Amino acid sequence: MGLTTLGVLLQGLWAGLFLRPDAGGPWYSVHQHGGEATVTLAALATIAAALWLRTRRDLLVGTALLLVLLVAEYFLGRAGDGSLALHLPLALLIMAVAVWLPMAARRGDRP
Repeated sequence: MGLTTLGVLLQGLWAGLFLRPDAGGPWYSVHQHGGEATVTLAALATIAAALWLRTRRDLLVGTALLLVLLVAEYFLGRAGDGSLALHLPLALLIMAVAVWLPMAARRGDRP
């Protein structure tokens, strides 16, 4: 889950680099491939949560939700410029879920 969260954070950084008016270079491609890697990591985290965190329904549902949101975000990103109005707000929601999950997991460790 930590790598997925790092991927979400880096996606925002890379998007900022290619959305600048003077942007150039490979940042669009880096953002695209980073999105693919992040979705893959989220799928692996969801499988791990299903195997090891069955008793923590909140974490299991949250991890699955993050995967669904990332898949939707990925396809919105592939749809082109017209989807940018949905792509950016959804990215903020994804960031919120990605930050909430580790915090919720830590809260559950306390006696």
